[in-house]
Amino acid sequence: MARWTRALAALPFHEGRVLDLGCAFGFATRLLRRRGYEAVGVDGSGEYIARARRADPQSTYLVADATHVPLPDADFDGVLFLDVLEHLPDERAAIGEIARLLRPGGTLVLSVPHRGLLAWLDSLNLYASFVRITHHGRFPPEIAATGVHQHYSVAQVRALLGGAFEIRRLRRTGLGLAELANLPPLVLFRWLLPAERIYQIAAFAYYSLYLAEDLVRTGPFGYHLMVVATRRGAAS
Repeated sequence: MARWTRALAALPFHEGRVLDLGCAFGFATRLLRRRGYEAVGVDGSGEYIARARRADPQSTYLVADATHVPLPDADFDGVLFLDVLEHLPDERAAIGEIARLLRPGGTLVLSVPHRGLLAWLDSLNLYASFVRITHHGRFPPEIAATGVHQHYSVAQVRALLGGAFEIRRLRRTGLGLAELANLPPLVLFRWLLPAERIYQIAAFAYYSLYLAEDLVRTGPFGYHLMVVATRRGAAS
């Protein structure tokens, strides 16, 4: 929960219209609404959006691709884009769409895996390599669109944001040791004994460790990267 709380705290305003792009089940969207924001959640999965609407009928949820959101230009004061970019085949198109949707002077809060000391421990990438080598098991659907769980350097993020955004703050956290907790369930329940439902239950331990690691600042060695940037075009 700390990841989402920190993302909301990065917004430099206490009311306004905020887009949770790649909202999944709408957890951050619900937090936004409870804190007084006008929240809109968008995700490409109809199943996720249906669950989000059941849990939070008061917020607005849309099924849409991150590169084509059917909403007007400059419609938002802020955009949360948390742990989504690395799953997209067209990163630049997604950033361009965010630039279109965000008003000049508005705030983007972006989080991605960082290319830190232990980025090579990424459990999805290690498991995907194992599936390719053995020609057996379920390839991780989380990276089916890209074939790899991308990690980014600060320089890469700056290049992606380009001239449309000015980076205000960045934070690098964790080391990636939690990935060691995800690899055994991946092998057991997606390769040896395919049981996706059991894997999803087992993965909760990994997610808990992942979020706990995220509390620790680790500078350039970090496994997670959060960036706060301002949409250029107006004084901020």
